[in-house]
Parts: sequence; structure tokens; C-alpha cells
Amino acid sequence: MHTSLERALARHGGPVLLGRKPAAMFPLPVSGAAHAYPARLCDGALSLDVLWRRQSHELILVYRPPLLEKTLAAPDARAALTGLGYPAHGGAEALLACLRRRFQTAEDFPHEVGFFLGYPAEDVIGFIEHKGRGCKLSGPWKVYGDAARAQALFSEYERCRAYLLAHIAHGGSLQTLSPACELAISYH
Repeated sequence: MHTSLERALARHGGPVLLGRKPAAMFPLPVSGAAHAYPARLCDGALSLDVLWRRQSHELILVYRPPLLEKTLAAPDARAALTGLGYPAHGGAEALLACLRRRFQTAEDFPHEVGFFLGYPAEDVIGFIEHKGRGCKLSGPWKVYGDAARAQALFSEYERCRAYLLAHIAHGGSLQTLSPACELAISYH
């Protein structure tokens, strides 16, 4: 696996790799020609997608296809996405195609990406409606709904990140994780 990709996956995609979150996105610098990343990782348990490319960097989405499908099929997410012009029918792949187009053509950042990242619907909708102001809590995302639940998720996601970064720092590789990239991590 590409080393900078492996570090970025551990840093930004830890909860996805460990099966706790449907997707994560992160930028990677581009030096020279665009990188060719594997479309699937961990025996197909994870997929990678380039949401957009610029001269200096790319925006990568790493996701678990079945978990993303389930997340985007939730009635509140589906209704909100349909209201934003996403297709009413079709699965996660159709929604991802629309998201890629929005990243490539929209003048504004498509904040509905929060649904794809597994953020609570009330937080994504709250962020869009309030334009990022007046949140109850701020962390990996801005919280407009259940702050206690969000704080617990923030902590869980940080433990995933720390676990994988320590794994790499001690000479491990993400390729040496279990085939499904799901490990039990301790919660203290």
C-alpha cells in the first residue's frame, strides 16, 4: 500500500477501518501525476474513491460499502438527500456519483457529505440550516442534536485513530490487520 495513503487512512479513517463508521474523507497531496490507489482494500471490505482532484491535492473517500448503503438508506438521510437533489432511487453508488459531481461542480462545499460520513442526521441538517453557527458542541463535526452521544462518538473515533497510529509507529502495517480490518480495541 502507498505509505502516505496508509498513514492518512490510519489518521483519518481509523473508525472506518475498525468498522465503527461508514466512511471518512481526507486530502492527500499530489506530487506530479495523480496517484493510482487501489479501488478496494482489506479483501474488498473497504473501497476508496477520489471525490475530486486539484493540482496540489486530492480528496479521498474511504468507505465500507454495506455500512454506507445502510447509513444512506436511513429515512432521515434519504429524505434530506432527495430534498437536496440526490436521486430518490438507487443505492449508495448512485448517491456517491451525485456527490462526486457536486464536489467537482458546486461553488460551495457540499455539506451533505456528513450523511455519507455517518454524522447524525440532526447534526448535518442543523449545520446546513444554521450555516455552521450556534452548535452545542464542536469536534470532528458540529453538533446540533444529542451532544452527549456525539461526545461519546468523538472519543471512540479518537481511540480508533490512536490505536492505528500506534500500530504503524510500532512497525505494523494496515495490511497486517485482520482481513476485514476490524479489531477489538479496549475502551477505558
